[in-house]
Amino acid sequence: MIKMHYDFLDNEIPVFGLHGVTNGVCDCGNPECEALHKHPIASNWQHTPLWSEDQLDCMESMGHFDSGYGVLVKGLLVVDVDARNGGVESFAKLDKKYNLMQSAGLIVATGSGQGSMHLYFRNPSEESLLQHHNDYPGIDFKSSGYVVGAESMHASGNRYEVMQGSVSEISEAPADLLGLLKRPSHHRSEHNGTYIDVTDAEIKDMLSHISPDAAHDDWLHIGMAIHETTNGAGLSLWDEWSSNSEKYPGFDVIERRWHSFGKSSNPITIGTLIHYAKESGWQSDYDDVTFTPTQRHTNELQPELVDLNRPPGFVGDVARWINDQCLYPRESLATAAALTAVGNVVGLRYTDELDGMSTNLFSFCVAGSSTGKEAVQQAYMKIMRAAGMAGALHGSFKSEQEVVRNLVRHQMAAYAVDELGITLKKIKNAQQRGGAAYLEGLIGIVMSAYSKANGFMPVSGDVREEVTTHLQRQASAYQKKIDENEGDYEPALQRVLHALSNIDNGLEAPFLSIIGFTTPVTFNDLFDFEQATNGFLSRALIFNDLETNPRRKSGFKKRAMPDSMAATLSNLYRPGEFSITGNERIEYYGEKTAIKTTPEAQSLLDEVYEQFWQQAETHKSASGLESIPRRGYELVGKVSTILAAPSGLRTDEHVRWAYALAKRDIEYKLKLAYANMKEESDEKTDAVRARIMNCVSKEHGETEGVIANRCRPHSKDLVKECIGKLLESGVLIEKTDTASNGRKTKRYYEC
Repeated sequence: MIKMHYDFLDNEIPVFGLHGVTNGVCDCGNPECEALHKHPIASNWQHTPLWSEDQLDCMESMGHFDSGYGVLVKGLLVVDVDARNGGVESFAKLDKKYNLMQSAGLIVATGSGQGSMHLYFRNPSEESLLQHHNDYPGIDFKSSGYVVGAESMHASGNRYEVMQGSVSEISEAPADLLGLLKRPSHHRSEHNGTYIDVTDAEIKDMLSHISPDAAHDDWLHIGMAIHETTNGAGLSLWDEWSSNSEKYPGFDVIERRWHSFGKSSNPITIGTLIHYAKESGWQSDYDDVTFTPTQRHTNELQPELVDLNRPPGFVGDVARWINDQCLYPRESLATAAALTAVGNVVGLRYTDELDGMSTNLFSFCVAGSSTGKEAVQQAYMKIMRAAGMAGALHGSFKSEQEVVRNLVRHQMAAYAVDELGITLKKIKNAQQRGGAAYLEGLIGIVMSAYSKANGFMPVSGDVREEVTTHLQRQASAYQKKIDENEGDYEPALQRVLHALSNIDNGLEAPFLSIIGFTTPVTFNDLFDFEQATNGFLSRALIFNDLETNPRRKSGFKKRAMPDSMAATLSNLYRPGEFSITGNERIEYYGEKTAIKTTPEAQSLLDEVYEQFWQQAETHKSASGLESIPRRGYELVGKVSTILAAPSGLRTDEHVRWAYALAKRDIEYKLKLAYANMKEESDEKTDAVRARIMNCVSKEHGETEGVIANRCRPHSKDLVKECIGKLLESGVLIEKTDTASNGRKTKRYYEC
């Protein structure tokens, strides 16, 4: 039985009750509430008084404290260590410097375990303190808001337990710790590759040019940018600006949102705030801002400076987590899965303001047998489940009709296909020789759905009738639930009625994506002239992991998905405007949020188009493969939009990375298609040269023996001769590796 809330009251620290949880659902009544065992019963909890003992007994009898209570962090500093986000390692460093374990009067282990804990101190200062410190990731320094009190229940089923001390022993925080957290007069932030120092006055000046009645997503992004820039110390700036809006939600909502920003794994930076301010007429040459000398970006694309295994921003965080699920290093495939998954998550709600690009991708992951493709696929599906989109997942293609039925059940159909190369071979054989009629129309319907993500996909009369019947049944089921008061199904009913009203136009805004896994042996021969130019494979991004014998990771252990990442995925898919209940369709037909683009990024996109247009013009007469580079701008547009969606602002960094990826992809496709075309001619030497270049990269080299094996059935002598010619022309370079046993091995790399 919970008793410690009386101790807090005895020591003049306000407490309030929290909603309990019944059958996994918060007792607040919202089935989508994610604050399990952390949701205050009172909406104005921040104004909690010091209850009298009679008042506390009354609330006790009403069940307010049955599962737990919140402690108002007013006049306190609570050091909140989160083990799942690196807090334990940071705290070891912090404790060594400030001796907090010994000086804390009360330490409470949180229910999440693994070293997560709250250390309580008195905070005599009324100055605003930093909520985060860059030197100590995974730790919240809470001088406002609330924390869950000792003995309360945690969503894990465990309770918050006192590790040492008591409420009466809480003493003042060490002066040097308060000094560390003192709010600076300037906030140092990175913007366009340069560090800038920004004052509160400059932030207020920017905000004065932006309407506080901005769209909901823009309002949130501005708050997140202020939070990130001020390390959590700028709550009053956001609240003061927001309070001038007719849509002002009240300080309690503002404060709750503010503290949730610290749990995001996708920080939105000062650049977003600067962009919104400039759009609204704000001008500044930063005369009063100190720049730290560092390398500035230029208006050149510079793909050679881009690490394609390190996507920028939130997508990079997701890619690293996926690779952490793999026994063998699979960074390229992890990047493919991260881009595809995040593209799915943002695809129903976000769009590119310049070209209207949708974010659905075709991603083909090519890697050797038994090298860990399954782990990447499983991680991809975990991401979809974390976002609440598991219903849209499908594991294989069966027929044209099956694809349409999947898009009837949900607006999205996200395919994760194992052995994709085998499926593509079956489709190719069906198209060439017949005998599998159900597969012949599959590519056509997939391409139709893929390209209609921002429009309507026409369907046949039979399919229209099937869709109508399905939607009518769904509408009847929702109406019955409404009549029987089983929940708030009115929004779901209205969406179904909306779909019925548009059925004569076809399926509205279908969203179809594919991530497929295959081996080089199965896939490479498929990429002939016809397949390379038919629009399906040329639109896909191919991620080719050249290492067919990766060394396993020493001491491997899968890393759990951080709560902050799961929360970001969920918030990107459904940030509060609609909900998912039961078997409701995964859909969104409201107005999409337009992702803004900085002028620098827009200039680079123009350069991207010119680069790929020139490449297509060259191939138009040289090889007939101009359709491959013609897709380059579309790929850059899609990928840069996915990278930008979590922050709401596309920058030159996003465009540069997307261009480097598309450039590598197109060069690989051209070499593969060229090799297969030459195989069908008498120019075998050209075919072998192209195949050799598909075996290596600047980062990955292979021996002559491995290259010869991959160029079969061509002779080793011909392969050796072609390697020599490529070395002479400077296309290949030779390097000698020395193993730990002293053995030397010659490998060949792309120059």
